[in-house]
Amino acid sequence: MPEGILIDYNDGRPAMAITAGLRAPSFCTSFSGESSQAMKYPVNTPLVPGSQVIVVPTNPIYIYSFADYDVAIMTGVTRNGNSGVVIGAETIGGMSLFPDWSGYVMELLPAVTYNEGLFVSDSTDFTAISNQSALMTCAWSGRITVNGSASLPVKGIPFGKWNNPNVSVGFDGTNIIVRDISYTGRNDLEGKVTIDLVIFNQTAPVGGDGITMTNAAGQVTFSTRKRPFVYDRQIQITDSFQNIGGGFCQIVYTGAQVRMNGGYGNLRTKGVVMSGGSVRSAYNRVYGNYYSNGWDMTRNRNITMPILILPNMY
Repeated sequence: MPEGILIDYNDGRPAMAITAGLRAPSFCTSFSGESSQAMKYPVNTPLVPGSQVIVVPTNPIYIYSFADYDVAIMTGVTRNGNSGVVIGAETIGGMSLFPDWSGYVMELLPAVTYNEGLFVSDSTDFTAISNQSALMTCAWSGRITVNGSASLPVKGIPFGKWNNPNVSVGFDGTNIIVRDISYTGRNDLEGKVTIDLVIFNQTAPVGGDGITMTNAAGQVTFSTRKRPFVYDRQIQITDSFQNIGGGFCQIVYTGAQVRMNGGYGNLRTKGVVMSGGSVRSAYNRVYGNYYSNGWDMTRNRNITMPILILPNMY
């Protein structure tokens, strides 16, 4: 392994390695519901000066359908000083929409050296985290088989690993959605896949055997008994495969696509395809079929908001 701290319980799960560059984001706030502004989503939350802000979407796609339809997709995030962020939007049809999204705002605390705790270069200093409520830990880890859809075993942010080039896996904020992408028709054909799934939520770590760290208030902020939410990279997902080195990919809707089929525009959300340790974006659940009257309704757009990749240690 690279230089750092290795914790191996020999329990059949991967060893946990705290290495340089591995960072644990602190929870700031969650958001959901319709935005107060067109084509942007402001989220107010206090931020630590000098921190790096990240947005973890749980549903970054909003489909508007009335007399017409359009889709608002998350783009990037802009920091608003130390008082919040503004998430950008784009639409596949050019309408001006008020996005209805959900997700989390988190921040990476500045990487600095302290005189207490265990120091690993450029990684998060857990003794500097001021409150347990700012932490996310692994609340569930296991293997599940999803046939079409499945609710999460516990609430939180899902990440997974699987190996099937013929299915797309998405998340609607409540359920994991699996669709068969070898099918080219207009129907919403379900798919089946076995996923190594990990879920993170705001469950505080507890001390015990192994390594335990506490902050100045005496709260446990790191424990090898309850593995912390850490990531080692972000990727911008596209329709082409990208290798993620055996890590866990965030399960999330990744865009929207309209394909022409028999005179109809077949509108779908998009999800994650994983095969041989690489991931890409591809169409997922059917939202609707719209008669085109000869108009080519073809559209294909992925979110440009980066998604998280976790190391293989859960």
